[in-house]
Amino acid sequence: MKRIALLIASLLLVTGCTQSTTERLWEDGVAVKLYYVSDTPRGLKLFSEEQISSDFYDLNLQVISDLVSGKVAPLDPDYVNLWGGTNTVNSVSVNGSVATVDLGEISLNIGAEGEQRAIDQIVWTLTSLAPEVKLVAFTVNGEKVESFAGHVDTTAQFARAVDYEVLNPIQISSPNEGAGLVAPFTVSGQACTFEANVVWKLLQDGKVVKEGFTTATSGCPDRGDWNIPFVNLEPGEYTIQTVEYSAEDGSLFAKDDKKFSVR
Repeated sequence: MKRIALLIASLLLVTGCTQSTTERLWEDGVAVKLYYVSDTPRGLKLFSEEQISSDFYDLNLQVISDLVSGKVAPLDPDYVNLWGGTNTVNSVSVNGSVATVDLGEISLNIGAEGEQRAIDQIVWTLTSLAPEVKLVAFTVNGEKVESFAGHVDTTAQFARAVDYEVLNPIQISSPNEGAGLVAPFTVSGQACTFEANVVWKLLQDGKVVKEGFTTATSGCPDRGDWNIPFVNLEPGEYTIQTVEYSAEDGSLFAKDDKKFSVR
């Protein structure tokens, strides 16, 4: 996680923002999928979190503005929002299959991979909100700019990249970090793994209390859905951990975990 720590430190230094809040900005309304970033054995990858928006007037503008300004932070402490502080959004307009995000101010002090993932955060979040959008263009106060942080050509239009290049190979989609659950329940997510295998462990107080594996509906290069049902669990605090190991040397290839409580 060293690179993420350095990215966060850079963001705090430049923008004065904080990643400490884990509360949802929105209280009631529609579920939206926001994309964040984490450092992984495969580099910086996107992870999604479903949160709630109460804005029904201009959902695209509200969500992208809150993401870029840093008003929304990931619930999972392993994820980070690369935007924040003084970054602002003037408008989000959609014309056919192309959306234009007009930014008001940009302050990003991150490397080339981080700059691309910051752009991916907006592209994947916006195209999730508005599936008709296939391309995203950027302007700053109505004008094209060459780059946000000096590494990526932002005069181009951006589409979603192939998911196995951008998304983490394993994602726990439900429950969210810190959720309170009542058995029976199901842990679910998506994966792009070798032969669709998803290895999992359930931990309590750092000790493995259950473990096994499940199979996603598709194996890489396709991304499939998976789920793990839990019928009987004693009340308490737990961590569900999903991993993929390298088929070549057994090293850790991908990981995602979530803490939750059972009432």
